[in-house]
Amino acid sequence: MNILGIYDNGGRTMDRYTVVYDEPVTKIPGETMHCGLGMSESPFHPQGFCQHGEVHPDADIGRQITFAELPADCQRAVELDMQSE
Repeated sequence: MNILGIYDNGGRTMDRYTVVYDEPVTKIPGETMHCGLGMSESPFHPQGFCQHGEVHPDADIGRQITFAELPADCQRAVELDMQSE
């Protein structure tokens, strides 16, 4: 599994950060969605958010950022995902 992109929506929603992986998930004929991880700034906190889901390629999920721009806990969540592969 590889990362296709990392996005920050600036805090518009609880899942501020979205990591899109290269694992395709086809649910709509003719359209390929990708596996993703949506997170708040504190994905391991009891009031934080961290959930896998599907990401539509045309979704407005924010501006693209680098891995280094993710908060440390979000980087850890992504690293755990990559290790579980």
